[in-house]
Amino acid sequence: MEELHRLEDAIPAWRAKARLIAEADPRPRRDAEPAGRALDTLPYQRIASACLAWMTERGYWPNQAADKTRVVNEIEAALRSLVPVSPPPRQSGDVRGSAWAVTGAVGSAIGALLVSPLTFLWFDNRLIGLFLGGALGAFLAVRGVSALLERPRLVAVVRSATALSSGGVVMGGVWRAIRGEALGLGRSVLWLMAVPLVLSVLKPRLPGDAAPVRDDAARKADIARAADMALAVAWAHPERLAAPAGAKRAETDRLPRPVIVALTQLQADIVRGGSDRDIRDSCDDLMQRLQESGYEWKSVAKGTAYEPGMAGLFELFGTVQPGAPVRTQRAAMTRDGEVVHKGELRRV
Repeated sequence: MEELHRLEDAIPAWRAKARLIAEADPRPRRDAEPAGRALDTLPYQRIASACLAWMTERGYWPNQAADKTRVVNEIEAALRSLVPVSPPPRQSGDVRGSAWAVTGAVGSAIGALLVSPLTFLWFDNRLIGLFLGGALGAFLAVRGVSALLERPRLVAVVRSATALSSGGVVMGGVWRAIRGEALGLGRSVLWLMAVPLVLSVLKPRLPGDAAPVRDDAARKADIARAADMALAVAWAHPERLAAPAGAKRAETDRLPRPVIVALTQLQADIVRGGSDRDIRDSCDDLMQRLQESGYEWKSVAKGTAYEPGMAGLFELFGTVQPGAPVRTQRAAMTRDGEVVHKGELRRV
């Protein structure tokens, strides 16, 4: 009797095998590829081949007559559809807490300075403007900077423009000093103080400049998921188990529909008391339908010498020695070359 195997018993050993496949993965790591490029494939074919070979070795694939190349291709196609590669983690720079603190403080101060005069004119009270303006200014400043950081190209432009404008302020002050004009120290000092603030907020690394992130753990997890799916697909494959020994014979024992119709007609002629001619016609039609369905009757001529090879088609009545003359007592019945019912031979 064939040993019964359960999928849940096979999973732990196959997962251990899958870990070895993941460790031996020849694909390059992310730090060996261009920045931002995802590993877009998994070793689907190798996983499918290893799964089928492992199942055959462990006795979980008893049907050795299966077309294993086709089975591997079917498993691989299923893996490509059911186990996509996990998207790479989004790379972004980390903003220091001090940068956000300075941004909020500056926004709060500007908001308070702008809103407090308005509340003094409307309500004759500056405290309302200081409170509302500070909160609103801090929110708008932090939200604006965070929205700016989500656009790497715009961040690069702002950083470059800020650095260039600070240099322009210095050069403009020197030029005014040479011409004997007012230096505008107040505005220059304020701008030069704002430049470090802007640069400190926008200092985080851009996604394009960030060092590539190794995704070994994520890739191994993808391979583990693919291995589990490969085992499930292979285990449920219709060719894993060999066909039962009696399946083909059961098919030959099933009467074809034309034969059943002819039998029904013969039975109706007998029941209604049909004439001998009607019954003969129904019998001829039944025999014709049987022959069209592959049925044949085998017999031997009277006096034929018995040979041991006849035992495949006929049973013997009594003891018959090889070479003895025999006659057909009952014809053997075959279908498509396969014996359906043995005949019987007797000595002459």
